[in-house]
Amino acid sequence: MSAPIEVLFTSDLSGQLWNTCVWDIHTGTSLTSYKGESTNHRGLCILGNQYLLGTSCSKPLIHVWALQRREQHQLKIICPGRVTALAVSPDGTYCIAAVGEKIHLWQVCTGNLMSVLSRHYQTVNVLRFTDNCSHFISGGEDNLVIVWSLVSVLSSINNPTRKPEPVRIWSSHSLPVTDVHVGKGGSRSRVVSSSLDQTCKIWDMVSGELLQTVVFPTSLMSVTMDTAEYRLFAGGSNGDVYCINMYGQPIRTERHIESYDQEGVSCLKGHSKQVTCVSVNIDGTKVVSGSHDHTVKIWDVFSGQCVRTLQHKGPVTNTLIVPTPPSVINAEIKPTLHLQMFKRHLYTGADNSEDSGALNIRISGHERGDIKDVDMSELLKGQFSDSKISNLKEELQQVKAINQEMFNFTVDKILHNKNP
Repeated sequence: MSAPIEVLFTSDLSGQLWNTCVWDIHTGTSLTSYKGESTNHRGLCILGNQYLLGTSCSKPLIHVWALQRREQHQLKIICPGRVTALAVSPDGTYCIAAVGEKIHLWQVCTGNLMSVLSRHYQTVNVLRFTDNCSHFISGGEDNLVIVWSLVSVLSSINNPTRKPEPVRIWSSHSLPVTDVHVGKGGSRSRVVSSSLDQTCKIWDMVSGELLQTVVFPTSLMSVTMDTAEYRLFAGGSNGDVYCINMYGQPIRTERHIESYDQEGVSCLKGHSKQVTCVSVNIDGTKVVSGSHDHTVKIWDVFSGQCVRTLQHKGPVTNTLIVPTPPSVINAEIKPTLHLQMFKRHLYTGADNSEDSGALNIRISGHERGDIKDVDMSELLKGQFSDSKISNLKEELQQVKAINQEMFNFTVDKILHNKNP
């Protein structure tokens, strides 16, 4: 049988059978599982399509499994405190974790702690990245939804006096934020937040405006949208999953969901306790809901019928639908992503240069040919003295000369196959 196009990752609080289980969403077959303890709510992530990360419920740990190894932890990362929310950038470069009201940002390949953000006043419940990794969004117990620019946060590394400032702070919720969904479009995405105040709010990242408020008859624990943003799905504390058609309705800033039979609204009934997580598959035909009633249900969006129920041993904490990682199907595929232990001390950007006296300048591939146009004085202004800048310029010229000699040697002695 051919491998499924997409798979479902689920976790529960019991940890009796496994920490995380992988399912074929179309057949309900268990494909594999990962052993060890249990994973906290909003704490399950796939890193670079090669590793599975799960936050411990009671300890300040992040458990790491290589996706092709299921029986044991690949790594246990110690954090400054118990992690309440976790997210990784889609390109696998950065990992953010909420410890109480603070957000820690690590670089995966080095393990460096790049920044600690403390703009929230109470515990952060959820973290999400945009699909192009340019921004991330946090929501917390203080009713706030905050948008951060990753570039802005990283640019403050070499300037300790400069405190990173959020791009947006949305404070329209009156009770704690429980979940956040970020749509497609990078920095131009729409953001949906759910709250215990019985509302979902839809925000525009470009203008920062509140586009619409959807009022529900119960407190909300989770929210998501399909890829086309045609439907909104919200999991309620009463066990219902609400499906809201976002198009074909009059444009208004506030929409009240008063009954299940009103136009553009349907309700998926089947859970007996609060729905803690909802996910939609790639083509938007199936929605998956996880509940504290120890079940995960797979629903057909168009008929509203529950097509499959997956039993668990404890309250379900995470449901995650992703394109099938190759190493889940083939255990011979080894991870190529370099993952380091996360460091506890803040990276200042001068750790490597203090000992060697060298300056490290990162230049992206499309800029390497233009290095001769870089104004070193402007680049280093305010960081080094004039004499130091002069010495660095001389070193740069020496490096250029060495590179030119290596190039000439390659052409003359190797490509032309001439004797030295």
